[in-house]
Amino acid sequence: MFRYAHRCCLMPFSLIATLIIVFFTVAFSLQNDQTVSIQFFGWTFQGSLVLVLLTTLCLGIVIHILASMPARIRKSKEIVELNKRVMELERTQPSDVSQPQQDRTPYLD
Repeated sequence: MFRYAHRCCLMPFSLIATLIIVFFTVAFSLQNDQTVSIQFFGWTFQGSLVLVLLTTLCLGIVIHILASMPARIRKSKEIVELNKRVMELERTQPSDVSQPQQDRTPYLD
């Protein structure tokens, strides 16, 4: 839906979405301030519930970014190759086809 929308139209949407997320994060942290104990492979950590959840969220985001990097790199290489191909085809195209038509009807006053 937003794929072809202009960036200036998406900025208010992303700002509003960010403010909503921040609001709910602050509300969640104020209401859930109890301490939790995390055990992972013999390692034990005690901290606030919000800290544990936000750390988990941040780790998930980092893992997602790292996992998506090969596809992003592959797509950017493909874009460069396709742009080179377009430039090559534009150079080999006959010059009369690439020029706009000069026989346009003028506007009537």
